[in-house]
Amino acid sequence: MQFLIMKTLTTDISLTMENFPDWAERLVRELELDLVEREEGADYHQWLVAFEGSRLLLCFQHYADAAWLQPLGEQDQEAADWLTAQWNRSLSR
Repeated sequence: MQFLIMKTLTTDISLTMENFPDWAERLVRELELDLVEREEGADYHQWLVAFEGSRLLLCFQHYADAAWLQPLGEQDQEAADWLTAQWNRSLSR
């Protein structure tokens, strides 16, 4: 059994429940992800996205003050890592 690893997505703003959707739509657009479904709870956002055959959750947790891409399975880990690196690199330029 292999553990799935989630790395935090870099943000150029302090994310909140209110501004996450706009920020996430920019991320989805810039990384050319397909948005499949959105879910929102009292303290979280969770969007199901697809990228080249991989399915991932774009997650935001208010109390953790963090956003990340979570692979749905081991086969999606490489895509999650690559997309996170691309996003984080684009914000550090």
